[in-house]
Amino acid sequence: MLTDRRASILQFVVREYIDSAIPVGSQTIVGKYGLDASPATVRNEMVRLEEEGYLTQPHTSAGRIPADRGYRYYVESLMEDEELSEELKRTIRHQFYQVGPALEAWAQLTAAILARSVENLALVTAPHPARARLRRLELVEMADVLVLLVVVLQEGHLREETLALERSLSQEELSRAAQRLSRLFGGLSAEQIQQKAVELAPFEDKVAQAVIRVLQAEDESIYEPAYLDGLRNILSQPEFSQRQIMLDFLDVLDERSLPRLIPFHWAVPGRVTIIIGGENPQDAMRQCSVVVARYGRPGGMSGALGVLGPTRLPYSRASSMVRYMGSLLDELVSLYYS
Repeated sequence: MLTDRRASILQFVVREYIDSAIPVGSQTIVGKYGLDASPATVRNEMVRLEEEGYLTQPHTSAGRIPADRGYRYYVESLMEDEELSEELKRTIRHQFYQVGPALEAWAQLTAAILARSVENLALVTAPHPARARLRRLELVEMADVLVLLVVVLQEGHLREETLALERSLSQEELSRAAQRLSRLFGGLSAEQIQQKAVELAPFEDKVAQAVIRVLQAEDESIYEPAYLDGLRNILSQPEFSQRQIMLDFLDVLDERSLPRLIPFHWAVPGRVTIIIGGENPQDAMRQCSVVVARYGRPGGMSGALGVLGPTRLPYSRASSMVRYMGSLLDELVSLYYS
């Protein structure tokens, strides 16, 4: 544990650096925050904080900035979540109730609100069931032996796949087969369809295997697609002023791998999780911090939301906004998809 004075100095350094992006000196701590100590005393305490790994000095002539350990101590022991105004909450709720029960629209709106509020990048996944389930399927005649399989998921999403059958079938035959398979497998997950003992014609079995593949792919993409907003916000941060750093980050976006680099799986339902700098499991994310949460119903429809920025992220604001937006999405999922 830090002494009270060192904890106060660390808190002031973190808050000042988050606001200014400029290394913080002892004169600023004494003059701006009114700490009851001389600049020389504060300077000595900052040296001790640096020796203990809470602060770092980017240049010998500069002030100090928080290290990852300093940010971690701050968010766990010193930070208070920013209190959101009732007016802001009412405005956000009104926007969502105007949208209605539209899963993708919820995700897009959440990302836009988070990005605007925290002034960094926001990522949100639309709610998915814990296991994708089939509502019904349709088979549409295309050309010769080609058939379009339309899989309607339980929550209404459509997935399509083209199948090549052994022989050509009429649309009437395809429709009868689709109705039969929908009756047999409606409401089931990929695993349940695999385990169900039922006798199928060869072409019906081929369709069933395609349905299983679609459901399995859906299960594997529970955190995709992620809706992004605020790219301009994050690229305007001073940390991205160096051309190579900006290009490296844009490469991650071009590869569409950013959602997979965000440790959404670390998020615990009902709690905001903060991952700082080097705590990120992926090298590409070591210069960033992430504030994430899960939302939805355990075992039912659920998704994830988060804010990403440089380690100089406004953690208090980000934590409050992610927590509130997560609780609102919890409410909406329960209301419309219970």
